[in-house]
Amino acid sequence: MRYQAVMYVFVFLAGLACGRVVYADYPIELIELQSRTLEEVIPVVRPLLGAGDSVTGMGNNLVLKAPPERIRQIRKLLVELDRPPQRLLITVGNQGTVTRSSRGYSGSADIRSGDGQISINSPGRSVDSTRARIRLHDNTSQRSGAGSYQVQALEGRPAYISSGVQVPVSGMERYYRNGLPYERRTTQLQDVSSGFYVVPRLQGDSVTLEILQHDDRVGRGRVNTQSTGTVVRGRLGEWLALGGIDTSSDGSQGGLGRSMSSQGSEMRQISVRVDCLDCGKAASGYDTQAPFRYQTE
Repeated sequence: MRYQAVMYVFVFLAGLACGRVVYADYPIELIELQSRTLEEVIPVVRPLLGAGDSVTGMGNNLVLKAPPERIRQIRKLLVELDRPPQRLLITVGNQGTVTRSSRGYSGSADIRSGDGQISINSPGRSVDSTRARIRLHDNTSQRSGAGSYQVQALEGRPAYISSGVQVPVSGMERYYRNGLPYERRTTQLQDVSSGFYVVPRLQGDSVTLEILQHDDRVGRGRVNTQSTGTVVRGRLGEWLALGGIDTSSDGSQGGLGRSMSSQGSEMRQISVRVDCLDCGKAASGYDTQAPFRYQTE
């Protein structure tokens, strides 16, 4: 009985040893990356590996130890993954409409009574007889504009698009002279811009845009900056709406013999389109048939 137990332990240990030999017998593959970095490729490859497989990097070479069928699967993946980043043309369109309207009336009168005169909403010049005037006001204006900006970018790399002007910003400067404090008003030119960072990523004929947008506005002697982030997805060559502004305002004023009302609205839309400049060309010079390998002993 003791002899059988010893034999079982020996067979079990031999099986473990054989298992280690099977794992160690896999060939080590060195795959030279053509365009991507190890930091970009290894996180994508690692989930494909099984127990006992390994992936590391050396220089610009991917070092794999895995069964042959898994190596072939990874090589097929690298044909799509390890390729030069595509050149993209990013176009940002900005179009808007501003509408202003006002309407109202004003009345004036010069009333003659004997040697006296009463003037309402009138300069009060002497008149020979009573007279009255009514003026009607109705005005509407609309202004539309559109513009676009273009920039070339590489797939997966950030690009920055912006437009802006320099505006005078007033402030107070404190200084001392002969030990006494003084203040004086200063005016400096400061850059005020609106734009965004964008990182485009391609998936077939679709594109995903990671966008961080900022907008500078001048208020009360300083420049305030607002920023928002978003992710949009669409097809190459199609306009994608990023957002817009839709504001309106109303006002009125009146008094004796006059009344005036005004309305205003502003609509602005921002869209982006991505065109691929390299699509249709050979994606990669990657050789799937001539791997460099060596066998471990």
